[in-house]
Formats: sequence, structure tokens, C-alpha cells
Amino acid sequence: MKRNWYKFRVKYSKVMDDGKKKKVSEEYLVDAESFTETEKRANKAATDLIGTRDFDITAISREAVSDIIKGTEAEDNHWYKAVVALVTEDDETGQKKFSPQIMYVNAEDTKEADKLLREHMDDSQVDWEIKSIAETKVLGVLEYK
Repeated sequence: MKRNWYKFRVKYSKVMDDGKKKKVSEEYLVDAESFTETEKRANKAATDLIGTRDFDITAISREAVSDIIKGTEAEDNHWYKAVVALVTEDDETGQKKFSPQIMYVNAEDTKEADKLLREHMDDSQVDWEIKSIAETKVLGVLEYK
């Protein structure tokens, strides 16, 4: 089964440390077969994570994710979106072709994300270049078990 990745945003009122309620928006990645399944899984995940059904799923969008790289899971980790270009050479023209791949990396900081990404890509049979690594608002990745 080909994995399709979707990003969804959930908005709800969160009780802050000072006791005040604040509207917050959180993003999550989920692998699913369709938008309908994504919405179903998003509703279940949001209910489980928030502990109430008082929320709105405000956005669902398809994400072209080729790989998920998990570091040592810690609460202060962040999800980074990395763009890695696979480099191939055209036999006829000799020109380099770049095929961008999007990977999400779970790490403490950008430096660790870079390290984990390089370790992951070391086994690659083709040349590659890291084009960018940027912190995202994604708080979690919900994969099929």
C-alpha cells in the first residue's frame, strides 16, 4: 500500500498554566488513504489528545512526504521539514537532474535534524544534497501501527 500523507490543523480552547483559556491551533501529520479517512482519524486523534470533542478541524491538506525520520523521542523535540534533492545525471546530455524529496525529521534542534538526516541518507545508492531544513508547526506524526 502506498502511503499518502496528510497534514491537518485542529483548533481548540486550551487551559494555559495561568488558568486562562486560549484558542490554539495545532498541526499533525497522518498517513491515510483519503481525505475522508484523514478526517476520521483526525477527529479520533484530536479527541484522544485534547480529551474533549470541543474542537474544530480547520484544514486538511495532502503532503508529499517521502520519509519520516524519528530521533530519540523527547517531549521538547520538534518536527523539521527537510528537502533533499536526489541527484542523477542524464546519460544523453550529461546534465544533472534534481529530484526533490520531502522528509520530516523529529529532533531537538536543526543541528540534530541535519545529523539524523545525513545518517539516514548515508545508505542511499544515489547522490543527494540537502536543500533545506526548517522547523514546522507539526506536533506529531500519526502513523498506522
